[in-house]
Amino acid sequence: MAQYDTPETDEELPGFATDEESGFTEEMDEEEFEGYVARMLEDSIQYCDELSTDRVTASKYYSGHLPEQEDEGRSGAVSYDTRDTINAILPSLMRVFFGSSKILSFTPKGPEDVPMAEMCSSYINNLILEQQPNFFNTMMSAFKDALIRRTGILKYWWEETEKVTSSRFSGLDEQQAQILAGEDDVESVEMESSGQTPEGIPLFDVTLKRRIKEGNIKIEALPPEEFLISRTSKSVETADIVAHRSYKTVSDLVSLGYSLEQVEEYAGTEGSFSSNEEFINRHSDSATRHQGNMEPASRKVLYCESYVRIDKDQDNFSELLRVCTIGTTHNVVNVMPCDYIPFVLFTPDPQPHTSAIGGASITDVVADIQRIKSAILRSVMDSLVMSVSPRLVVQEGQVNMKDVLNQECGSIIRARGGPASVTQLDMPFVGSSALPILSMLDEIKASRTGITKISQGLDVESLTSTAKVGIDASVKAAQAHIELIARIFAETGLKPLYKGVLKLVCQYQDREKMARLNNQWVPIDPRSWDSDMDVTVDIPLGGGSDMEKMSFLQTIAQKQETLLQQFGPENPIVNLRQYYQTLSKIVTLSGFQDPSMFFGDPAQYQAPPPQPPQPTPEEQYIQIQGQKAQADAQHDAQKLELEREKMIRLDDREKDRNETQAQLSIMDMEAKYNTRLDTEKIKANLERNREAGKERAAMIQAQQQAQQQQIQQQQMQAQAQAQAQQQQAPPPQAPPMPQMPPNA
Repeated sequence: MAQYDTPETDEELPGFATDEESGFTEEMDEEEFEGYVARMLEDSIQYCDELSTDRVTASKYYSGHLPEQEDEGRSGAVSYDTRDTINAILPSLMRVFFGSSKILSFTPKGPEDVPMAEMCSSYINNLILEQQPNFFNTMMSAFKDALIRRTGILKYWWEETEKVTSSRFSGLDEQQAQILAGEDDVESVEMESSGQTPEGIPLFDVTLKRRIKEGNIKIEALPPEEFLISRTSKSVETADIVAHRSYKTVSDLVSLGYSLEQVEEYAGTEGSFSSNEEFINRHSDSATRHQGNMEPASRKVLYCESYVRIDKDQDNFSELLRVCTIGTTHNVVNVMPCDYIPFVLFTPDPQPHTSAIGGASITDVVADIQRIKSAILRSVMDSLVMSVSPRLVVQEGQVNMKDVLNQECGSIIRARGGPASVTQLDMPFVGSSALPILSMLDEIKASRTGITKISQGLDVESLTSTAKVGIDASVKAAQAHIELIARIFAETGLKPLYKGVLKLVCQYQDREKMARLNNQWVPIDPRSWDSDMDVTVDIPLGGGSDMEKMSFLQTIAQKQETLLQQFGPENPIVNLRQYYQTLSKIVTLSGFQDPSMFFGDPAQYQAPPPQPPQPTPEEQYIQIQGQKAQADAQHDAQKLELEREKMIRLDDREKDRNETQAQLSIMDMEAKYNTRLDTEKIKANLERNREAGKERAAMIQAQQQAQQQQIQQQQMQAQAQAQAQQQQAPPPQAPPMPQMPPNA
């Protein structure tokens, strides 16, 4: 129960009542809540059944079943004005919405939101236009329902699906099997021993079972009789109740999570559709077919998914609840709060301040013309038949009636009273006088819809005899009507659809996904996006034909090329991005949806690293001097190294010779004097000589290192001088760009 801070006396706040007077009570009980929902559903069902009669009539006009033939034996010709007009509008509508890879785009709230808005626009357009199966047929159904039956309905929602896959791997060791088992979405792992390696490591065959959960956007065109809305609502967003009623099988409801016992209690084919003329006309044999089907899981159950605004917790504020009911008595089986209504409506001619599914369709505009033209056509045909095959006056009893009724050419009529017994009742053909009325009715229809033979390119005489100004006026009049319908559909239907899909994606896509945008795979994570961004229409609307727009864009492209050649890519008038946009529009008007097949977006271009600047003559001279000094230093170092090696070799050779001579002398003296000399002392003297040689070699190596350090210091000084000269020198100026003629 809600708590409020109330004043001590009622006089402190006039107009406010106490808890008892305001009626604040505890939360509404289930029985009372079900009663409210059932009454609202029944009223909306009754309202839908009332509208279904008009929709059935409109469908019959479109199919040519109305007006019906009045008299037996007379002409039953029907003028197909409704079908012809709608079929003339549909191709242009579909070309408007599917002639580009981007129908609508999201508007950033600030300059920092521009990259996010562009990414969001590309991703949502990709979700709706490319990832939806049969989205073209879905939109075609909604547009056709709107043009024929006043209202087309789309329903969108987020659907979670599970996919179970099984994979088998053989010849894995225990560590590899553990790595596979630790991956995401792995539900179970089965391991079987499959031997071991020559080193004795055991191997296994591993079977992985994965349960992958995926969420996707679903969009569906609803039959008009399945959509329910309160009769006083002016829009879907403000309606007291908006619902989708349909027949679902027991199996479908069990898969949604409802218990089998609960569903079987309300299974049956009798329901609210039994009184709906549109459903009966669309499914004439559905009742008898399902009554003969005794398979339990295929039995039908009436299921209503309702979005109701009701004050269930009794705090004087209505909340939006998603209420699911089954059965003809609308038993509530699920209630949960929600923040959106997943329906969008399309109406070609909405009427302000009326019902959300009110307005007028193309059928309403041309139905009376179809009735009048059908009546005239039937009269003309009857007159033609009566003039070609006139009626006969026969004297009763004087003629063989069997011969009279025989319509075979050249057949004989047997008569007792001579030729006067059978006379022809001549009826002149008067249908030619009605033909101007047909032309007048066509003009009235053209003024209402804008669809003429000239706009369709079918009237050869008018195209050859009418001036270009008149032809352009007729074509633009038709385009104005079609573009108005397209703008209404975009503003009232597609805008809410795009905003709703963005909200669902931001709310339910809980992981990063890879999406192919502009022929590139891009990671998408919408959890940080702003779900309240506004939507702007990005479809090709405006005056003029496609050829006129193409010619105008080509003129703009030529001007842009001239400016880019004269002032370069960085100028205050036009840049490469604007030039790319012009080329993209030309490609789109040519019928190609993806401009990236022909031109690359400069915003995605990554320039190669800049080339190092060419050195000046002074820098080249300093560099050459440094290279020369380095070469001289290397030469001197190599020379010293050679001398050192030569000295070491000479020293080693001298030492070896001295040792050899010493050994020979010792042996000679020992043999000559028959005595033994102190060889250790002699070796010590030789070692002293060897150590002296090593000291000389170390001195030479120290001299080499000192020379190398001196060379490095000289190089550093040369580089410092070059940098100082470069800073003092004035910056080089770019040569002036040559002026090119405009037609270059």
